[in-house]
Amino acid sequence: MAFHLSIILLVKNGGMRLELLMESLCKQNYKGNFEIIAIDSGSEDDSIQILKKYNTLLYRIKPEEFHHSRTRNLGAEKSKGDVLVYLTQDALPIKEDFLEKLVAPLNDPEIGVSYGRQIANQNAKEATKFFYSYFYPDERKVLRKELAENPKNFYLGYIYVSDVCSAIKRNVWEQLKFADDIPMSEDKDFALRVLKSDYEIVYEPEATVYHSHDYSLDSLFKRRLQDGSAFSNIALEGENEFLDRGFQFVIEEMKFLIREKHLLDIPYAIIYNFIDFVGFTLGKYKK
Repeated sequence: MAFHLSIILLVKNGGMRLELLMESLCKQNYKGNFEIIAIDSGSEDDSIQILKKYNTLLYRIKPEEFHHSRTRNLGAEKSKGDVLVYLTQDALPIKEDFLEKLVAPLNDPEIGVSYGRQIANQNAKEATKFFYSYFYPDERKVLRKELAENPKNFYLGYIYVSDVCSAIKRNVWEQLKFADDIPMSEDKDFALRVLKSDYEIVYEPEATVYHSHDYSLDSLFKRRLQDGSAFSNIALEGENEFLDRGFQFVIEEMKFLIREKHLLDIPYAIIYNFIDFVGFTLGKYKK
């Protein structure tokens, strides 16, 4: 079955990366039809011109009106597709069958949502490349209701549940929608509610995009403060395995850097992980 897709982009100053994304979408060999809807929240570069060039359905909001949940809901409300495909403006599909692979799992009536795989940008730092290879595996996963019984474990253990590239059946979105009171990590909150509603979720590694961030230490700290705050608001129940998971990740990262002979990257990686830990921990107690 070929779904009619609504590809929803949240845009602000997307620049050349947005141009590459639009070019990639036009080259997709998807067998069905799709529309592209963009919600722009105050671009000051040539993003608007890029979107218009590709016949995008464009809606503009003020920068202060942007909200991770409400803006995604707005995109869905403006769409007509059977399936909502969410992409961030810096997610770049690697192959021309990306859309086909991403939405194929939704042919199963028990599957409500699918998520694609993120691979670090080719020019990313080595530690960043390891992060994405560690948390975005090349093995297909099917997530079921029992995982929602431990929200804390789910939040920490399923990083690949991400709206960087996702596909949601319209009827599932209509039932649940993104929660207006969730400032960020709306994808984790939504996925938990999907599982509790007896739908299954698929992580499809064959639907791949280039996407990564090489945060500065300052921006990392601020981001992880937000992540920790979101974690404490969304994952109210279950065991907290943050320390165990974090320690395991650091050990594997050090092994990777040594094995690949990136020894000069180790001191920075240690500092980076320390700031990551401190930011997330403080964020958990931020009111």
